Amino acid sequence: RKAVGKKIPSEMKKQRQTFVKGSVKNGLTEKKAEELFDLIAPFAGYGFNKAHASCYATIAFRTAYLKAHYSVEFMTALLTAESRGSSGPIRGEKIAQAISECKRLNVTILPPSVNFSISEFSIEDNTKVRFGLSAIKNVGSAAISTILEAREEGKFTGLYDFCERVDLSKVNKKTLESLIKAGAMDVFGNRAALLASFPDVVNRISKEQKNKIKNQGGLFDDFKPDTSSYEMMIIKSDIEEFSDKEKLIFERELLGFFLTDHPLNQELENILKIITHTLEELSDETEGSRVKVGGLLANIKKIITKKSNSEMAFVALENHVGVNIECVVFPKTFEVLKNKLIKDTIVIIEGKLNFKDGNPVIIVDTIDRLN
Repeated sequence: RKAVGKKIPSEMKKQRQTFVKGSVKNGLTEKKAEELFDLIAPFAGYGFNKAHASCYATIAFRTAYLKAHYSVEFMTALLTAESRGSSGPIRGEKIAQAISECKRLNVTILPPSVNFSISEFSIEDNTKVRFGLSAIKNVGSAAISTILEAREEGKFTGLYDFCERVDLSKVNKKTLESLIKAGAMDVFGNRAALLASFPDVVNRISKEQKNKIKNQGGLFDDFKPDTSSYEMMIIKSDIEEFSDKEKLIFERELLGFFLTDHPLNQELENILKIITHTLEELSDETEGSRVKVGGLLANIKKIITKKSNSEMAFVALENHVGVNIECVVFPKTFEVLKNKLIKDTIVIIEGKLNFKDGNPVIIVDTIDRLN
C-alpha cells in the first residue's frame, strides 16, 4: 500500500516475492499471483482510473501539439508558470529543467535586460524567450514598475542615464547590485566596473535631486556636462571583468540556477565515465543499492546532532540540467570528509541509496573531487 500510495517503484519491486507467497498461501496459483501483481505494479509509477486517464491523455495530446508546433510560446508560458509557482530550490530546479528543455528544442533563452525585459518571461523577435526582471532576487514589483515606466521614453543609454531616470527610492542600491550581478545591465559594459561605480552614481544623482528640490543649484549648473560625459567620468572602466565562473555563481545566487552555462558541461564526459548512475536514473533503482554519482555541490548544510553532539551535513548535489538530490553525511563519515565539502566544487559521491517521501537520498560513504 505504501509503495503504491507514495509512488515508490523500487519498494514495489521488493514486495513482489512477499505478495506472490501470500497469494499462493491464500489459494491462488503462482501464475495467477504473478499476473495479479503485474496489474497492480504500474500504479506505483503512474496510474489512474479510466475516466481520469482519458482526461489526462487529452490534455497530454493538446500540450504535446502546442509544444511541437508553438515551441516558443509553450516554453514561455511554462517558464512563467514555474516562476509563479513554488519557491526556494524547487522553483530554481524546475526553471533550470525548463531552460534545459528549451536548449534541446533550439529555443534561445535571452538573459534579463533592463532595456528589453518586462516583468515576466516574454517572446522576443518571435523566436526567442527573454528572461523577466521579476525572476531576479531583490528586484520587486515597485522597482520593475519604475523601470518599465522610465523605459517608455526610450531605452537606457548607460548606468548614469538609468539611475537618473528611475525612482531611486524604489530601485535601491541592493536592487541595482542584483541587476548588475544578474547581467541585466551588461549592455552598459563591464559588470565589475558597473558594480564598483554604481554607489558613486547613486550618491551623485541623489545629491542633484535634493539640490533641485531645495532650489539650491550649484554655481556651474548651467555648464553641467551631458549624461554621456558624466558616464565617462564616473564609470571605473579600468577594472578587470569578472571571470566566467564568477558570473555563473552570480547567476545562481540571484536567479536560483545557472542560466548562460553550467560548470558541469565541460566535465560531463569525464563524469559519465566514472559514475554508475545519472541523478535521473536513481528513482528507478532499488533501495539499498550501491551507487556512484557525480555533480556539483550546490548547497551544504551542517548541523550538530542532539543525540551525540556531533557534526554532520546535508548536501545538495546538482547535475548539468538542474536536477538536485539530497546526500546525507553522518557524523563518522563527516569527520573523514569534512575538508572535501566545499560548495560549488565538482565531485563524485559514492554511497547507499535510500528513499525519503519517494525521492532518492544518498547516504554518503566517500566524496572525491573530480580532477
